Amino acid sequence: MFLFIKKVNIFFLLLIFFCLDLSSAPRPWDRDEEGRVLRLQKALENEKNYVLFLAEDFEGERPWSIYRSDSFLNHTEFSANLPDSSAFPKEKEVIQNNGYPNVQTQNSFLIHSFVENPKRDHWTIRPEEQLLLPLGLPIQAIIWVYSEGHHMSLDLVVTQKKSKEIYLPLGILNFFGWRRLEVPINLPKENARLIQSFSLPVSVKAFRLTSQPTQKTGAFHLYFDQLCFLMDKSTFVYPGSEVQDTWGNKR
Repeated sequence: MFLFIKKVNIFFLLLIFFCLDLSSAPRPWDRDEEGRVLRLQKALENEKNYVLFLAEDFEGERPWSIYRSDSFLNHTEFSANLPDSSAFPKEKEVIQNNGYPNVQTQNSFLIHSFVENPKRDHWTIRPEEQLLLPLGLPIQAIIWVYSEGHHMSLDLVVTQKKSKEIYLPLGILNFFGWRRLEVPINLPKENARLIQSFSLPVSVKAFRLTSQPTQKTGAFHLYFDQLCFLMDKSTFVYPGSEVQDTWGNKR
């Protein structure tokens, strides 16, 4: 019996390690996007403490703005341009089966601006109100991004009370078309302690877009869709935590 339990524990450890590389670097893009979605689904099924949180569906319910003081062109809108990958509807199904049965996939978020000085240009794209994550440790962020070969880096900026901003690198957007981008999240110990000991959750503050020196000048546009977080609730215990909550339900 002991040997069987040991083998089961090793299996789950290997499964989690395979699905979730907790280094801070963005994961290299995997052409098998359906496979990544399937691994996410299996992790949710096999690890009871993992929960999927849909932070933003970009359907237009929440206002977003783009900020860059020295550009004459800054425009955002919600558009019907959706990811054409076969993995996108499969991920929608995973989201529906994990607390969001009414999730919509009709719009994405368009960002339109202008590169004037590739060596120093950067943009901040942020919601009118920060996206508050539920209590628990965020261990992975997932977002769909459309690019047209832009030499720009994209970071997800998260924040927390009593702490500095944390930049999560999503990578360089020098690809064409839609891609499903992932970044493992390994919070510093002090941030994890703020969650576990002081009940201070993490919030999404903004996206940070930075031009590379090789980027051409001129107008550009990007699309974002379906920002999700994989959360681990196993390390967060609080009075009343045994009562089932509804924080994962669609607002």
